[in-house]
Amino acid sequence: MIAGGYSAVVFDLDGTLADTAADIREAIVRALADEGLPPVDANSVRLMIGGGPRLLVERVLNRLHVATDTDLVTRLTRSFHAEYLKQGNRLSSLFPGVESTLKNLHSAGIRVALCSNKPDDLCRMLVRNFSLVEYFDEILGSGGDLPRKPDPAPLLRVIERLGVPRDDTLYVGDSETDVATARNAGVDVMLVKHGYTLRAASQLGADAVIDSVADLVRPGPLARSA
Repeated sequence: MIAGGYSAVVFDLDGTLADTAADIREAIVRALADEGLPPVDANSVRLMIGGGPRLLVERVLNRLHVATDTDLVTRLTRSFHAEYLKQGNRLSSLFPGVESTLKNLHSAGIRVALCSNKPDDLCRMLVRNFSLVEYFDEILGSGGDLPRKPDPAPLLRVIERLGVPRDDTLYVGDSETDVATARNAGVDVMLVKHGYTLRAASQLGADAVIDSVADLVRPGPLARSA
């Protein structure tokens, strides 16, 4: 049964559908250099992804033992965003099976959406760059009038736009933030194993853990929550 019988599947982006850590690091390193600050290592950046740009900047500064001065954080956040737009997704890649899975879900009539703390324009840039636009019914990144995940508001907004009940929606992510978001929204949640987390996905309290999003269109591995 495709996607466990759900009528809609909402995906996180970074660490779930795409490995974007290298481009994120490149953009933050350039932003740091503009402020005369040293680079941050790739492994550290990978584990800082998921809370949106401002939280990423604060985590990077903490890692570098630099005071999180409000003005500095604001400048770095803006600079990071600008550098990311220039950088694009040159170093990013989709995880195996992502494109075919999205295509199969779409072909099966399942509503497909994206809900991410990544800024909305950066989400849409990636979806365009990897030629995935036709598979998504809704895309919602951060930067509008809504708080960021794990507040349930972004996910609930997406579900409302899809016109599907919460109990007929599956959220697929890779992190503690994604589990908390789904729980706060009253939505079932599955995690992929290859996410940007220090702890194993199996320890994060999801309803199920899958090897990759390709499992969503394979027979047998998924069962809906009662």
